[in-house]
Amino acid sequence: MKKYIYFLAGLTFLVWSCKPELKGELGEPSDKVAAMDGEWEISAFKQRDENNPIKEVRDLSEFYVLDGIAPTQVTFSSSDRTYSVVPGPGKNYFGTGGTWRFDDDFAPSEIVLETPTDTFSLALGSMPRTFDPVLSFELPRYCTDAEGNRSPTVTYIINISRID
Repeated sequence: MKKYIYFLAGLTFLVWSCKPELKGELGEPSDKVAAMDGEWEISAFKQRDENNPIKEVRDLSEFYVLDGIAPTQVTFSSSDRTYSVVPGPGKNYFGTGGTWRFDDDFAPSEIVLETPTDTFSLALGSMPRTFDPVLSFELPRYCTDAEGNRSPTVTYIINISRID
């Protein structure tokens, strides 16, 4: 029995030590702040039911992207971290404009939008990169019971596309 154990250990070591060496470099990480710079517009709007066991997703884009009517447009400035909004059809989840920041500039998981009257966070559904034409945000909504316990009800998935 010991022979088999030694044989398997030796074989495992042999296979493990024969991995090819990595060649090349990954390069510099992309600048997530600079990736936000520019004009964006809503290109899709979906709703995920968090109480449904299969997490059903419904496409509600027809209320936000209409033929002949400009969708909500958001312009982000990376130099002074401001943003402005031109509302379109559907509910505006971006406010009127203000300042923005990431929770972590190097590896962001959410963007925080601050208006003169409100501050709210949108989870990043995708990482912003300068060459990507689409960015996704997720906005969870909760219900609070009498004891103050929050439970998720729906999550809005908002896709915005570069227009500049």
